[in-house]
Amino acid sequence: MADKITVEELLARNKTVMKTYKANPTFQYLAENQIAVGKTLVISCADPRSDPAYILNLNFGDTSLLHSILRNVGGQVKPLLNDILALDNLLVFNQVMIIHHTDCGTTHFTNEQVRGVVIARDPEVEVEHVDYGEISDLPKSVITDVRFLKERKEVRSELKEKIRGFLYDIETGGLSEIIE
Repeated sequence: MADKITVEELLARNKTVMKTYKANPTFQYLAENQIAVGKTLVISCADPRSDPAYILNLNFGDTSLLHSILRNVGGQVKPLLNDILALDNLLVFNQVMIIHHTDCGTTHFTNEQVRGVVIARDPEVEVEHVDYGEISDLPKSVITDVRFLKERKEVRSELKEKIRGFLYDIETGGLSEIIE
């Protein structure tokens, strides 16, 4: 499948955005003016069909809805741990929402398949123990991510109590909480 939008077209779209762009407040401005910002960290898949800004109806013009969103393959927590800790140090989250979704690309490949492709490109690369994010059981993957974050010593204890996991259904648009 060929790209329908080139980088040049995306840059042209940015020029359109710039015509009506309103600058975002700086951290200094928010602090000096005691403006509250959202304290929720949302972790989700990079798949455009599961965009948390859309599925959670977040309006980034409203600073109370200015939550932090981290996205990666499968919405998996382990590869994002350093980012989570750094952002929590800066923003001091009061809750974490982990969202995985149905028909995730990670359910359509195995780590072995990806390793094979990588080794074909570079036979000298060490990938035997690399986890590329394969998911075979979506509810279990949510539970695993929630548990992983709650068990980390470097995560604040008061935040651990507010870590929750969800499964987003791309067909209905609904979120279901997954509880261990």
